[in-house]
Amino acid sequence: MAAAAFGRNVGVAEGEAVDSEAAQTKPERRALLALAAAGVVLVALCPLMLYLLIEVSYARFVLAALAQGAVYAVAVWLVLRHRFGRPALAVIFVVAALARAIALPAPATLSTDVARYVWDGRVQAAGINPYRYVPADPQLASLRDQAIYPHINRADYATTIYPPVAQMIFLLATRVSETLTMMRLVMIGFEAVTVLALLALLDHDGRPPARVLIYAWHPLPIWEFAGTGHVDAAAIALMTLAMLAAVRDRRVLAGIALAAGTLVKPFALLVAPAVWRRWDWRLPAAFVAAIVVCYLPYLSVGSAVLGYLGGYGDEQGYVDGKGFFLVSLLRRVGLPAPSGPVFAVIAAAILALVALAIVMRAKPGDAPPALFLPLAAAFFILLSPHYPWYFAWVLPFLCRAPYVPLLYVTLASFIFYLPPIKDFDDYLTAGLWLYGGFAVLAAAGLAVRSRPLPIRRPA
Repeated sequence: MAAAAFGRNVGVAEGEAVDSEAAQTKPERRALLALAAAGVVLVALCPLMLYLLIEVSYARFVLAALAQGAVYAVAVWLVLRHRFGRPALAVIFVVAALARAIALPAPATLSTDVARYVWDGRVQAAGINPYRYVPADPQLASLRDQAIYPHINRADYATTIYPPVAQMIFLLATRVSETLTMMRLVMIGFEAVTVLALLALLDHDGRPPARVLIYAWHPLPIWEFAGTGHVDAAAIALMTLAMLAAVRDRRVLAGIALAAGTLVKPFALLVAPAVWRRWDWRLPAAFVAAIVVCYLPYLSVGSAVLGYLGGYGDEQGYVDGKGFFLVSLLRRVGLPAPSGPVFAVIAAAILALVALAIVMRAKPGDAPPALFLPLAAAFFILLSPHYPWYFAWVLPFLCRAPYVPLLYVTLASFIFYLPPIKDFDDYLTAGLWLYGGFAVLAAAGLAVRSRPLPIRRPA
């Protein structure tokens, strides 16, 4: 009888455990279904956005991009709220791949930079230094065609602006095929590297791998890398690899990856406080050596190896100051404002101080990712980039340390394509939306965190 009673008790206990486990898995299953539904909607919006690009309807494209951003925000909320397993990763990868496949044939209406990439690769393949001639120079007449050359921006007055490692990527990509599609496929390949490196970093941080969605589903990489082919994808991949090498204590590799990323797009240098360990000489030495080696093949043109860098700064309004949001804001309200070069020096000094503070506060072995969010925020507010793709570099940080105000800035950056902003270089209006929204969300976050907890009085 005692044995029978014991068996009944064990059976009841096992049944209760099964019921409890089933109750726990039901919310996760519902969350997974909600995530899959968000993915379906995100992908379903892609053909509409592709059509709007074909029709060159910028205002409607921006509205669709913001709608896609809203769906993305729901997916991010689900990923942060639930600890998903492998099925969620499969959903994330499938949705990311489908969205990029739809965006791949997009016309070059948002930007024609990819045509310059192909051109630079073609010029190098002909044995000519890409920093030597503008595309319209008679010396390059034999390289012109009707598929690429007519779409090159600044063809008659600007040499290339892209640094040496970017040029190497252009050369290698065009040896496979001198097409816009091939260049975009290469950028998608770099995105795959970013995702794999992020998965390794999330594992190192002890964070759920599903957080890779914060990068993989973001509309910016979908449309700016797969759809437009911006080389920033390569810089982000190398930057993320530098972070991964650093957390694995591969200091030389971290320095090389950091240098390579910087010589694709200079913003990669902002990750330096994340990868440099105080008093370590190996990383800086590897960084400098890699910079020198990468520049050597192009030094035959002397100082012209910097390309159109100076002219670009003037063109974007940084020389006269109107390109800086804070300078424009001070001028609009009638307050004294520094000139463009003076403000650039001030901004560089502030960024350097923030970076130094991060280095000094970081642990000797590994700095928490959240430490670098102030540096990213300072970069955006001070330098106020003028194009959406310049905001994507922060996404690997946000995978590791999500921060709503910066996520908002990356999603809202599509407003640069609105005709009133795009056609009239209205950087002040764009900045008010971007950084005003950032300030409101940051203040709200501080208010919520600083709110005192309710104290219950004893009975």
